[in-house]
Amino acid sequence: MVLVGTGDVVEDVRTRLAAVGLEPKAGQVVARELLVTASHAYFGGDGHTGRDGDWDQDRLTAWRSATVQFLHGEFGANLVTVTLHLDESVPHAHVWVTTAVNVQKNGRGRPRKDGTKAAPVMGWTLNHDKVMGSGKEAFAARQDRYADAMEPLGLKRGQRQSKAHHKPIRKFYAELEDRGAAAEAERQAARETRLQAEQDAIRADILRQGAEHATMLARQAQQAAEASRKAIIAARTEAEESRRRAVEAEQEQIALLANVKGERDTVEDDKRALGIFVKAHGIEREFDQWRADTKAVAALRQNKGAEWGQYEKSLAAYATDLNQYGTLRDIIVRRADRHLRFLLEVGAMALGHSSIFRNPARLVTDGIAAWLRLVGGNDLVQRHRTVVGWMREFWASVVDVAIEEPQRNRGRER
Repeated sequence: MVLVGTGDVVEDVRTRLAAVGLEPKAGQVVARELLVTASHAYFGGDGHTGRDGDWDQDRLTAWRSATVQFLHGEFGANLVTVTLHLDESVPHAHVWVTTAVNVQKNGRGRPRKDGTKAAPVMGWTLNHDKVMGSGKEAFAARQDRYADAMEPLGLKRGQRQSKAHHKPIRKFYAELEDRGAAAEAERQAARETRLQAEQDAIRADILRQGAEHATMLARQAQQAAEASRKAIIAARTEAEESRRRAVEAEQEQIALLANVKGERDTVEDDKRALGIFVKAHGIEREFDQWRADTKAVAALRQNKGAEWGQYEKSLAAYATDLNQYGTLRDIIVRRADRHLRFLLEVGAMALGHSSIFRNPARLVTDGIAAWLRLVGGNDLVQRHRTVVGWMREFWASVVDVAIEEPQRNRGRER
């Protein structure tokens, strides 16, 4: 959800710099990203967990409004983009702030005839420290001001000078994805347990209906035989034959039920034997991984036919390139760009997924990794992850905005 700007960080930064007539030089810090959030206990309120979409909407709205108001007051026109993320564990907002400031500059030109220098003038420049502050104390002071702004909502500042360290946003997202994967695994296990229970209930119902039907047939045969004996003595032989057929039908039904029970016991024995075999050979983890990968590929495929054939062909070509060029960064980046754009966006959409290569769907990324593990093992998946990291840097380099850590650039901008 876009709260400030257009949601396109590059375009918003360019618009701000163009408005003040700035053309950034190579290496200058043009913008800084911040992350703001609150605890899941706040977003939960009464009757909600505050995680994974289960939060109090009134509290979310109040926090969102107070946060945007604080950011406008803190950064003014330099606040160019604010996007609210609600598709992860806890609501949080990504904030982009430009470093443009209007400062007094020395007048240009030679000294006048009377020896005086040209009058100083006001002009725009990029200066990270004047906008964001310098050092840990400046950041701590901003956190204090944000805590003061959030205090009416019942929020309190975290512990000052704690031993906690800042986590890079990429690591923060990775941890969120790990927690999401664990939660999804638990949900999947619950679904499997529920499905197994439903199947057992269906089988039990079938057996019950069969027994009731057999009882009904036997009763009908008995009644028919009894009616035949009372109607005419001459029909006694036929009645006896009918009763014999009814008994045979009941015996066949009993035998059928016994056979079904035997088959069910055999299946249970096979399952236990498989579990013993897996434990005896120490391949429980490999078996669980294979089962999880098989389900992930099935979720990616979505029962598609021709579309999956073309998609799997592209997966195979990508796997071949990983094996041949996976350690040669310059080569694999060029080759993987075409493969991954198709796999993460065009091909994924053909399979029915809502996915783009810059923000792919989770089912798509998990399915690709699972397919690669099934055909090439963990080594191929690790190579794929390395290449994905290179591709993120490659795709990011296409964007004409230089954002570097301020500690590496202080001094250059003065």
